[in-house]
Formats: sequence, structure tokens, C-alpha cells
Amino acid sequence: MKRIIYLSFIISHLSFSSVAAQNDTLVINNPRKVTVISGDSLQRVIVNGKQGDDDFVYQNTIRLVDANYESRTSISREHWDLIPSVRLGRRSDDPQNSNIFYNDILSAHLGLGFTCPTEVDERVSFSTFKSWEIFATIFQWDHIFDRRRENKLSLGFGIDWKNYRMTDDLRFTKDLDGNVILDGYPLEFEPKSSRIKVFSLTGTLRFEHDFGRGFAIGFGPVVNFNTYASIKTKYKFLGDKCKRVEKHIRQRPITIDWMLNMRIADFPLYVKYSNDDVLKDGGVKFRSLSFGLYL
Repeated sequence: MKRIIYLSFIISHLSFSSVAAQNDTLVINNPRKVTVISGDSLQRVIVNGKQGDDDFVYQNTIRLVDANYESRTSISREHWDLIPSVRLGRRSDDPQNSNIFYNDILSAHLGLGFTCPTEVDERVSFSTFKSWEIFATIFQWDHIFDRRRENKLSLGFGIDWKNYRMTDDLRFTKDLDGNVILDGYPLEFEPKSSRIKVFSLTGTLRFEHDFGRGFAIGFGPVVNFNTYASIKTKYKFLGDKCKRVEKHIRQRPITIDWMLNMRIADFPLYVKYSNDDVLKDGGVKFRSLSFGLYL
């Protein structure tokens, strides 16, 4: 009799058909694994995976108390991935493939943040929240070491733009040797901003550990192949908006950022710092520090 009550309640709360249901019925299309645990006074249903989300978990526990029952249900949070990923390297524990583990994932990522240079020459005053970084990991391979997905190693390739801006009465410019120096504006100019921009091709190697409950941390080097850099200075002359662009500013061809990425309550953040000067010897001295969102 108890089992009839249990099964009747489960059927009223859980449907695996592809047809939309009414009231409190839950529809789970293409579950990866369904486990039913039965006892004298306990019935528990666990559903792992659903169409489009292998990490989905549904749990329903029914406990018979005297002639009544108590029900407790939990559903894992939905995954809203702004950038899709592809899972590879399928492995199974049994011939029926009822418990599938993907240990390789191909993905892409986007970083949006601000630059806050360190080890800066005394006369330079960068404007942190007017200086930005945008980078994209176009191709990233993640290798997951364990079935609980706690540890992974990532190898990625992408592009990066860093912008270092001043808004005071000094500007960046080049001397006769091509080195970046500081100079004042002519008296008839109304200063607006002067910035250095660096474009890079990047290679990333990073290890990440997931502690659960929305908290994870990763760390590793980002190698920057700095293929282009320029100075852009904006000002007004006799009321007209003007700009001056100078290229070939002797940026260092290769620099290394040490990147720390974190998820705190599933909120993704990053910090990157470089021990290398952005420009070669003879130019203005500063090192790169950036922080922001890592999606």
C-alpha cells in the first residue's frame, strides 16, 4: 500500500515526456540518469542531467509519517552560459552508458575590465576607470581530472587590448629615437586625453579548483605576443576636436601576465599582473595590472 502511495505521488510530480504538463508537474526531457531508492518509509528519486544541461540535478524525497507523507524537493540551479561550450572525451562506467563523464571541454571566454598600472614613473597619472582591457579567449581546451569536476587544466589562445589613459595636462609622444616620453601640450591646445594602446595575441595555461557552493579559483600565466601598440592624443584647437596617432612606440614584444580568476557566489572575476614593463628601456616606465569580469 505504501509503495502505491509513493508511486502515485511521484507520477503526479515528475514527467519525462516531451509534452508540456500542467500545475506542479515537472517536465525533464532526455534525462541522463534516473535513480529510485526505496525503503520501508522512504522513497527517493534522483534525476541527473536533462536536455542541454548535463549538470542538472533533481531530487525528490517522500517520507511516510503515520498515514500521511512529507515531501522534500530540490532542483539544481539553471546554467545560463553566455558563451556555449562543446563537451568531448566521453567516458562511461558501464556498457549501457548510463553514467557519462565528459573530461574534455572546448569553450570560449570574454574578459572586460580596467587597467591600473604599477611601478609608474613619477610624472605619469593614469586614470584607472577611464583605462580599460578587453580580451577574448577564442579557443580554450579544458581537461577535467575528476568526476566531481573539482580540478581542471585549461589551455587557451586569444586576443587582448589594453588601454592606458591619462587625462591631465601631460601627453604621451615619441622622441627622435622612437621612445615614449612625456610632454606638455602647446599653449593653444585644450587637453582632453592621451593614451597608450597595446594589442596582443595570447596563450593561456591555467589550473582551476572548484570548491563547490559557487566558489572556485584558478591561476596561471598568460603569454602576450604584443604585435601592435600606438599613442592617441585628443585635444581641442581653436574649438575644433583633433587627435594625433603615433605608431611603432617600441613596446616589449613578449610579456607575461599572471592571471587569477575567481567565482564568488558564481560571480566571475579576474586579476592580471605583469612583472614586465610595457615599453622597452628608454620609454616611460610602468607595468600592467588589470581587473574585472571574466565570463
